[in-house]
Amino acid sequence: MNAGVQFIIRLNFLKFICLSPDLQTNFVLKHQHMSVVTSRTGTENGRIIINHEKCNLCGLCVKVCKDFSLFIEDKTLKVSDRPLFGCIGCGQCVAVCPRDAIMVEGRTLSPGDFEPLKADHLPDYTSLYQLMLNRRSIRDFRDKPVPREITEQILAMAVTAPMGLPPSDVGVMVLEGKEKVRAFSFDFIDMLQRAKWMASPLALNLMRPFIGKDNYLMFKSFIIPMVNFFSETREKEQNYLLYDAPLAMMFYGNLSDPADPYIAATYATLAAESLGLGACMIGSVGPFLKNMGSDFRKKYHLPARMRDSIMVVFGYPQVKYRKTIKRSFERVFYA
Repeated sequence: MNAGVQFIIRLNFLKFICLSPDLQTNFVLKHQHMSVVTSRTGTENGRIIINHEKCNLCGLCVKVCKDFSLFIEDKTLKVSDRPLFGCIGCGQCVAVCPRDAIMVEGRTLSPGDFEPLKADHLPDYTSLYQLMLNRRSIRDFRDKPVPREITEQILAMAVTAPMGLPPSDVGVMVLEGKEKVRAFSFDFIDMLQRAKWMASPLALNLMRPFIGKDNYLMFKSFIIPMVNFFSETREKEQNYLLYDAPLAMMFYGNLSDPADPYIAATYATLAAESLGLGACMIGSVGPFLKNMGSDFRKKYHLPARMRDSIMVVFGYPQVKYRKTIKRSFERVFYA
């Protein structure tokens, strides 16, 4: 969240708590339709524009708007002054209209953002399923750079991922080239080494009552050995963090739903598979950057306060896999 949005939220909160109960009620009534805050839009609402000459009152836009921003009255489509939150700019009404009679602007949207769908180009279930079966976590890459055009295609697919609230609050840091990926890896490992005292037996035993048994065992059996391994291999100039991939992307959240970066990253891995690349999600970077490394985040232009994030490495696979593995969920039941 940028400083301006933080200031607005804090200022309004201070105003609110200083009001009498009656005035607090009036404040809530006045601002109850202020749109949901994002880091990119602040409290801005989307603006709904209706072309009444084109509108045939089919009611599809009313049906799909779950904010109740639209209604039909006296044979006229109208914008409600009492929506649930205020238009969030999801664009559902524009996308469903068969006569181009409605438009939404604001919250980063403009008329040029809407394009006709190509329904005849959709893959069938078998084709999509085969793509997903082919996808594996790839950690061995050929010494071949990924062209910028391919990188842009991956990002173009990743940005279509579902999000908790539009516009997407997910940011993406792109590391192009093996040298940049390696530099990031070694800087990250050096940061872990400076904080290694936190994983000492004494510090771990002191933290145990506060972190719980499960987290204690995870630190002891997984995190500490992992950090030690990264440190040992880093001294040998070996990159087992990001595997000397020719391309890496970190998907991170600001005010977004915690799941948003992971969904976008998943779309990116599928895009890579369709383009002949392999990919692998690296889960060991995000949790550390969320809780430490302010200087590191500043160096790589990452937000001062990061929410959930996930790193993904990409490249041309060194090996070809010939079998898939049958997977299963822990449990599936119909309630």
